[in-house]
Amino acid sequence: MKEIVKKSFLLGLGAATLTKKQADDIIKNLVKRNKVTIREGRELLSKINKAANGERRRVSKFIAQEAKRAAGNLSVAPKSQIEKVKKKLKSIDKELSSRGKKTLKEILKQLSK
Repeated sequence: MKEIVKKSFLLGLGAATLTKKQADDIIKNLVKRNKVTIREGRELLSKINKAANGERRRVSKFIAQEAKRAAGNLSVAPKSQIEKVKKKLKSIDKELSSRGKKTLKEILKQLSK
């Protein structure tokens, strides 16, 4: 699932990059043919870039929400929860190891009698 989201994001980013390049080429052509001035071309390109950046942010936000929703549907625990469980398991392991050593000492004592 993670891989699909990653590929979708990269595809969107690639399309946005391609669109920016195409827009840049089109504006350069318009300037060459004297259809727009250099200043107008820069303004137009700036507007296109702002719109593309806004769209990129919107798509990123959407993908993040969908990934979170999909992870919730899969019953995947958040990293913070996993870390808490790991700490608790280490604590339990340490306690059991400690008890095991005490028990072993008691057994050895009884055997030596």
